[in-house]
Amino acid sequence: MSHSIPEKTIAPKRQRMLDMVLALGGLKEESTIPISKVKDELENLKTQLAPLTDAIIAFPDSYFEEFLEVVKKSNIVAEITEQAILKEAISNLEQVLSIVESAPLKALKKILTDAVSRMTEIDKPQDISVEIDMTATISTILDLISEIESVTDEFEKVAETEAESARSELEALVEFLEKVKGKIETDPDAALEEFQKIGSKTRYGPGLRAIAQVKRGKREGRIDDTQYNKLVNENLLTETNRGVILFILGKMGSKTVVQIGNLMQTSHQTIQTALVTMIQRGEVEMVGLDGDTPVFSRVLTETPNSTLLMKRIVQQVRGIAKSLEGETAVTINKFLRRLQALLERLQILGAYNEPLLSESINKLRETVDSVTESVLTAKTSEDAENLKLLISAGLEAFTRFRLKITLEKGPTLVSGTNVYGEKLDPEVYKTMMDTYLDNELERGTILVLIRELGPLTAHDLTERTNIPSERILRHLLRMKRDELLTIAGENHGYLLYDVLRTPSEAEITIQTVSNTILQLTKARKELETILSDLKAEDIGKLTGSLEIFSRSRDILTKVSVHGSIIAELILSEVEEKIQSSVLLALRTRAKLPSTRPKVSLDDLADVDVPSVLEEYKSQMGYAPLLGFGTIEWTHSRCLSCKSCELDCPEDAIKLTPVLRIPEMFEFTDEALDELPINRGLLYKTVKSLATTKPTDNIVLEKESPGFGSVEVDLWLCVACRTCVRRCPGPADGALVLDLKWSLPEVVRQITSQM
Repeated sequence: MSHSIPEKTIAPKRQRMLDMVLALGGLKEESTIPISKVKDELENLKTQLAPLTDAIIAFPDSYFEEFLEVVKKSNIVAEITEQAILKEAISNLEQVLSIVESAPLKALKKILTDAVSRMTEIDKPQDISVEIDMTATISTILDLISEIESVTDEFEKVAETEAESARSELEALVEFLEKVKGKIETDPDAALEEFQKIGSKTRYGPGLRAIAQVKRGKREGRIDDTQYNKLVNENLLTETNRGVILFILGKMGSKTVVQIGNLMQTSHQTIQTALVTMIQRGEVEMVGLDGDTPVFSRVLTETPNSTLLMKRIVQQVRGIAKSLEGETAVTINKFLRRLQALLERLQILGAYNEPLLSESINKLRETVDSVTESVLTAKTSEDAENLKLLISAGLEAFTRFRLKITLEKGPTLVSGTNVYGEKLDPEVYKTMMDTYLDNELERGTILVLIRELGPLTAHDLTERTNIPSERILRHLLRMKRDELLTIAGENHGYLLYDVLRTPSEAEITIQTVSNTILQLTKARKELETILSDLKAEDIGKLTGSLEIFSRSRDILTKVSVHGSIIAELILSEVEEKIQSSVLLALRTRAKLPSTRPKVSLDDLADVDVPSVLEEYKSQMGYAPLLGFGTIEWTHSRCLSCKSCELDCPEDAIKLTPVLRIPEMFEFTDEALDELPINRGLLYKTVKSLATTKPTDNIVLEKESPGFGSVEVDLWLCVACRTCVRRCPGPADGALVLDLKWSLPEVVRQITSQM
């Protein structure tokens, strides 16, 4: 009786890559016209595009002329407080002007340059005592808190609405899970398949990988029936529960254990057990309390700047409250409690529409800073006055406040005893205080420079100060940990550090428009070049340029000044022309045949993936995800630990129970010295005991981690580099991804398994 061999399914990006290779090799034609008519088709395209592209090419100039007028009338540049945003916009404009001449953009660049000059003007030092009307300032703070609370209320309503809309989907999921639980004892195979369906809906990666590993172990006979039933009933059920928990936290917001248990109709103990592992995996974190009950949320890839800024404001107000007395202190403590409640609500919300809060939180920060300045300039003690002189150069308000409190409270550590009856040695205290003051003053200097000049690297800060580079780096790491600084990118290999900033509407507008100007200018230059001499191989670039115009227009429709869209009529008029041009280019691209000559299968034996990818992108205007390559295994560096097999998302790599003894005798002494001592000693001992050099491999009866050979299924491998990164072998590891691919080798590998 013959058995048909099941056909291996092709991963989506593998299918796209195959199509690319075949199309470029001439093995698969996507044409509907003969090559002889390609020139006529291109001429026809140019004729159809001519009336459209004239308007498209003129569109950027028309838009930026109107944008310049709006900038002048509204004076939005005066609303920008961050030099870094202005400098980035100026840099973009300089690049644009190096490509094309534009009077509106020159005028805009001058406006931005003048704004930066005004910001960098250094006034003569003045002895100014900051005096404010505390009653009026506190009233302003209370109004701002009420405003932020109102916006947060709206955020919570939106979150509740989204949670309610996800409830029906969750109920169906929970009902399905309950039915599956009933099958576990009677039909574990069916239950496993259903678990996989639930995992696909919740998109919980660890659960799906665990299911794949259990199925593979059962198929290969490594897991007996008893162990298999136990794994399905316990481990995989728990993984499925974790997937549903993450689904709830992602779709319905932060929840307590009790709330999750009620939604899943599951015992609270089961939920608690699942959450412990999810916290260890970095998937879930506690973000607050509901009464005395912890509230859990999924871990965000990035905490919103407004939440971090609110946290800093709370810390600052807490310090202010400790230094004041009387009715003012009572009032500040009241709004401190409201701020703490707001911070907890924002942390529970996790992600939200940050720009709606930016203006209010920035005003609140400025107002709280002014209160801090007022408290600092008040004459409270000789030590505080000395401190004020030390930091009169303008250290950041919050940092100075910490120093003031330390100086005022520190002497009590010397004059009195602590709860254990101990007294601090004055000399020890002096040494501690000198070190602490130096550190805080240096950190304050760093904050001032970054706040005024924008993101800076450790190298920049070392050049601008007299602080040694190692101390600069230590301060930056400490301030990053304390959430006073954040990473803003890289510059020549150095990390850029910046203070927490929440951009205002004006800053977002200038930033967005300046970035879009640069993209549009490059696309326009490329479009003009292509249309002057349109060739078949440029059709992909033509489509790409037109799509940049389309995306840029869409971005500009969202740019507003004081609530009004800029050049709305211009954007509306050009929309249809851009869309028509893109469609014409796409339609023509689909008709053109491959320009590469026909090739045989053997010509695909050594495909250089990066060059093929680039050529395909040139023709088609896009390229599929890079998914092809060959994993090269270095036997002498392999520890046979199975890390690659366990972490491979496609089950494409495996540690087989085959000892390649002849290869072991080829290992050099240098290679053995790189291995862990015990493993290197084992190989040396085996080589020294052998009387003759072996010629055959040894096949073990069963798998034995620590010994074996690594084999890669080229058909399943998607060149994701997971195995390369996970390999703990010496030097660069035992696995290397070579961006070469052999189609015949894949065919031979598949054929050998049939």
